[in-house]
Parts: sequence; C-alpha cells; structure tokens
Amino acid sequence: MRATAPSLITVVCVLALVGCAPTGPTAQEPGATVTTEAQPTQAPTPTPTPTPTPTWTPPTDLPAEVMLPETAWDTAGPDSWREESEGVVSWLVDETCDAGMPTDGVAMRTVTQGSGEVESRVGAHQVVVLADADAAVAEAGRLGAALSACPQQVPPDTTMYTVEPLDVGAQGVGLATRYYAGDGRVDEAMGTYLAVTRRGNAVTLVAVQGGEGQVGTAREVVTANAQAAWELLCGYDSAGC
Repeated sequence: MRATAPSLITVVCVLALVGCAPTGPTAQEPGATVTTEAQPTQAPTPTPTPTPTPTWTPPTDLPAEVMLPETAWDTAGPDSWREESEGVVSWLVDETCDAGMPTDGVAMRTVTQGSGEVESRVGAHQVVVLADADAAVAEAGRLGAALSACPQQVPPDTTMYTVEPLDVGAQGVGLATRYYAGDGRVDEAMGTYLAVTRRGNAVTLVAVQGGEGQVGTAREVVTANAQAAWELLCGYDSAGC
C-alpha cells in the first residue's frame, strides 16, 4: 500500500512538534517579595558611675571641751584648785613605772584638780591626739605595756602595783597602787588608782592621785570618769558620736 504525500507530511510535522517540546519543568513566575522593616536599634544602657565613699579624716585638734569638767571630781574630794596645760608631756604615772611620754602625739592636754594639801586627793586627766588610729593603738599599747611592767613591789616603802583589765573603750588598762604591801585586800588598802583607754586616734588617762583613801574608792571614781572621758572623745571615732 502506498502512503499518500499529505499523510507523510502530517507525520513529519507531528514528530517535529514532539521533538521540540520542552523536557524540563516549566519555570514558575517569581512569587511576591516580603519586605521586613528594620527594627530600631536601642542605645546601650549607661553603666552608673559609683559614688565614691567619703574618706574620714581624723581630727588632730584638741579643744578644752573634751576634758572632764570640774564637777567630775566632786566624789573624790579634791578642792576647787584646777590647773590646765597644753603640750605633749609625760604621762602622769609614777616614775617607777617609766611610762614616758607620747612622742608621736600631735596635741595633748593635761588637767589636774585639787591642791593635794592636807593629804587631799588630786584628780588627773590627760588626753593625747595622734595622727591616726594606728598611731593611737601603738601608743595605748606602749603605755599599757609600761604599766604592766611596773614592779610588783617597791622597797623600802613596800609600795605595790597591780595591773587590772578595764572594761572601758579600747585597750583599757587599770593600775591600782597600794601604799603598803601588807595592807589587806586591794580594795581596802590605802592607795590610788589610774586608768588608760583609747577611742579612735585619741588616748586618755584618768587618775586619782595622792592623799589618803582606799584603792576601792579611787577605782570607783576613776572608772566612772574614764567612761565619761571616753564618751567625750566621740569626735575622734570614725563612727561618730
């Protein structure tokens, strides 16, 4: 059978169309683009600057107001005679104990009340101010060591010294002096008493000296006055009054 010419042409055209058809996937139209708005950048939180702690400077002046008033000695019996002086001097301690003076003292006051006449008592109060608390600690320690080194008994008059702890302020030390070694109990013996204590950069000594009276009575007066003297020194304490 013979194929006609039109049929052959039709077959050729169909094959040509099939061969020209694309074999891969049809490209799709690009989708819509989503635009995201940029978020505003926050400024960094500033770091707070720490407030500097004020530095406390210990005072080195020594006004008369830090000394015990005249009325503080009423119970000890001194008369109204009173003497005040300024300047660094030796501590009012028996020479036997070799207490010396506060050589690093910046300012010092000494007050004695009572004439000492007719075997009367004399009240004594000293305050020394040093450059700082460390210097005061050193001086109070030195003075306390000198009191502890007092000979227990001094011939030929048999005077006896007894060192005691003092519960007043910092580094408190008490010293009882008995005129006669065999004079019974310390409190009942004839004698005197002194106390040393510290507050901040100030060191103070309070004493009942000389005259006739018992150690126990002198201790009561001195301990009370040492507490009052310590309270008067609050301005030299970093904690304040």
